[in-house]
Amino acid sequence: MIKNVIFDIDGMIIKREMYFSQYYSQKFNVPSEIMLPFFNNEFQLCLIGKADLKKEIAKYLNSWKWKKSVDDFLLLWFEYESNLDNRVLESIKKLRKKKINCYIGTDNEKYRVNYLLNNLKLAKHFDGIFASSKIGYQKTQQEFWSKVYESLKQPNKSEVLFWDDDKKNVKSAQDFGFNAKIYTNFSNYENKIKLLIN
Repeated sequence: MIKNVIFDIDGMIIKREMYFSQYYSQKFNVPSEIMLPFFNNEFQLCLIGKADLKKEIAKYLNSWKWKKSVDDFLLLWFEYESNLDNRVLESIKKLRKKKINCYIGTDNEKYRVNYLLNNLKLAKHFDGIFASSKIGYQKTQQEFWSKVYESLKQPNKSEVLFWDDDKKNVKSAQDFGFNAKIYTNFSNYENKIKLLIN
């Protein structure tokens, strides 16, 4: 019986047409190869709490043709990636009414986590959040799931259900022993969740 459900943010709770770096590249006419080194290097450290996003990204903004402040840049970024799928949130509301604990499981750095929980008010929709920036590992790593398991007070692993649109993350959770499903679209999710949770 499922007692805990963990939801991915980007690509599930938040709908995304393209990555922010792609959007920014098009809007400000900045070649993607100029932006990618940051996202492939320093940003990966920010995701696991080993570096501060504001300090690291400040080094790049001039070459990205950004004339305003670091905070203004992050606001543009976070607002772009904030298109909530209210159908998923409504589903979560129904699950919680059935006394099923619902959590966020996300690879995100601390400033965006704060934005998601407070500015988008996602904190009120969930019983907690498991963020890579706090845990120190990403979802593809078994250490991430070990920390989640400890935080959940070590339930039977079959009682934990995880949803993500990234197959690597789903496989990682499955390897740990959790029930994990790939998220493709809302209707597919809705059909599966009805079968998994009566």
